Amino acid sequence: MKKIILATFLSGCSFAMVEASTYDLLVKGKQCAEEYNQQLTCSYKIGNDFSLAIVGIGLPDTAVTFMKSDFNGDYYGTFGLLHGCVIVKTGVKNKTSDPFDFAFVSHKNGKIYKDWQSCKAGF
Repeated sequence: MKKIILATFLSGCSFAMVEASTYDLLVKGKQCAEEYNQQLTCSYKIGNDFSLAIVGIGLPDTAVTFMKSDFNGDYYGTFGLLHGCVIVKTGVKNKTSDPFDFAFVSHKNGKIYKDWQSCKAGF
């Protein structure tokens, strides 16, 4: 997981470590393009161990393909039947301080969300 170091110079130096969330990193790793017949395709990559492709976003025959997902790696993905979103979670190798640091990807619109309720609603 990437960490951002913030420095404050007041009466001396102080440093604070801020962890980038799974959501923030996944948004940075998202790439979309229109393909054949204006069909929208997005790929999502985070860390060394997770890569996802969604082809035909918003169509009845949308395809979700896990290109790489490793529970024992830094990130892995699951699928939530209740909300219909891909859930990106931190894996065993990821030393995040928050075990519930998830991101949710909608196959309906290709957007990334911080919680499943928003993903299900498709805001």
